[in-house]
Amino acid sequence: MAKSRPFSIYLLKVGFDAENTLKEDLPVANAGNLPEGATLFVLDDEPTTPWWRQYFQVEQPLTQVFKGALLFLPVGERNFVLAFGHVAHHLKDHAYVYDFGLRVSLNSIDPAKLKSADMVAPGPSLRKRTQVPISTELTFLDFDGNSEIIRSLTGAVKAEHAELFKNATGSIALKINLKLPSAQLPELCASLLGLYDSEDYKTAFPNIQNIAPVRDPSKIAELDAFLVAAVRVQSADVELTIPDIVDYRGNTCCMFLGAGRSDIYPDIALGAFYEYVQPAHDPAELDLEDLKQMRVMLTDSDGTAGPTYSIYRSVIFDVEPNGEDVIYHLCEGEWYRAEKAFVDRLRNYLDARCEANPLCPYDHDEEKDGKRAYSEGAYNEAVPGWNGRYICLDRTDIRPMGSTEIEPCDLYEVGVLPGDAEPTATLYHIKISTRSSSLSHLFNQGVNSIDLVQLEEVSRNKLRQLVTERIGANNLADYLVPIDALRFKVVFGVITHRDANLNSGNLPLFSRISLMRAMQDLDVRRCPSSDHLAQFGSWISGVSASSLG
Repeated sequence: MAKSRPFSIYLLKVGFDAENTLKEDLPVANAGNLPEGATLFVLDDEPTTPWWRQYFQVEQPLTQVFKGALLFLPVGERNFVLAFGHVAHHLKDHAYVYDFGLRVSLNSIDPAKLKSADMVAPGPSLRKRTQVPISTELTFLDFDGNSEIIRSLTGAVKAEHAELFKNATGSIALKINLKLPSAQLPELCASLLGLYDSEDYKTAFPNIQNIAPVRDPSKIAELDAFLVAAVRVQSADVELTIPDIVDYRGNTCCMFLGAGRSDIYPDIALGAFYEYVQPAHDPAELDLEDLKQMRVMLTDSDGTAGPTYSIYRSVIFDVEPNGEDVIYHLCEGEWYRAEKAFVDRLRNYLDARCEANPLCPYDHDEEKDGKRAYSEGAYNEAVPGWNGRYICLDRTDIRPMGSTEIEPCDLYEVGVLPGDAEPTATLYHIKISTRSSSLSHLFNQGVNSIDLVQLEEVSRNKLRQLVTERIGANNLADYLVPIDALRFKVVFGVITHRDANLNSGNLPLFSRISLMRAMQDLDVRRCPSSDHLAQFGSWISGVSASSLG
């Protein structure tokens, strides 16, 4: 009986074959059992000494040799590459199809017989691999189609494909074990091409590709051209942010580098960048290389140097090319493809919950030794003085022993919600940022604090104590009743320069995804939630979700 062997299979783009796909020339093997029209390139490196021989001063001679091969296989008008060994890096990056393996696996794997999944949440850049000893469904692999991306999927194939292969792992390449003789490889690849072209996966896995990374260099080049065109006309669709979590008590100004050192700008904004480049460059002549070479540097008001980031990595940009029912999103220098129907559903979910907010406008920068800085803390501390019904709980802690520090909220308020009869405590979480990672942290904090208060008696007692220390005796009972009754509402306050009338459109795509997931988590906990977009020196509007059960 033939032994099962591992195969890694790549699909080349139209127009690529054995003549134009390799990065450098490789020797062609003389082989007598190749499929018709196939070409086999062999990698046969010179013997090398393993590093640990000298490290341990091993006396006997030791060598190791790497062997590998690439089989180019024409199937109709397309070409496949079968890789043996770690040799795929010899293929030109723009020569192969980047979703081939994942899409074939989605169309061939039984949805109830999954074994492993690699996932990433782009907003907070969280990566995880979930494996199970017994085949299961995708939901049991802890996958959230609204906020995560599948990078790789492994499972047993459906019965109708079992004659081809039993199990599959798909990412860029398709990895399968085969017992087929080489003469049957073209027939197998023809079947794989049919599986790649199928859209059956949309029924079996309806939410799995709501959002996906763009890895194809040719597509990235096309999208980068849209970005450059938008930058050249100074489009409002391009925004400048900082691809890192920013401490607004420190470096909140910026300088630009790359065409000389700029003046200090008080705000991180694309308008400041255009002002910087104009003496030496016409913004209408900026190109992609300019965006990648020029940098923004965080500073304090004296110009003390902080971390720097390329302009390309610091811009946020969405584009909808004609003829494609998708939206492409640039975040932290990486392009993502989002299904337009998913983005519309996301906007409808959030915008339907917009509501006015009673908090005061932000105008609370701090000055110390002549240095200006945004200050969430100063704002939070000032709100109770503006309206005495609010309590500032910023930088407090309700964690149980052994846990990391958790703030209950920044601001605490008690009132009767519309349509309700009993008082509810509203927990405000405030952030001066529309940066995806910062907001993801904010949203997670809101969910985690509610979990602690609802589940941990120690945390509830700490919250009671904090409130007791900050409220007058005459009103104390009113402020403690919701804690005992577990009646809470969560508000996420996002302070920004952007137009609050745009509602959730002010937030980057991944911030909107994180917000929807947080609100859905609060829905499950039967806790109302809302998100308010506050403008500097202006007013606050917002997004709300959920209802009391």
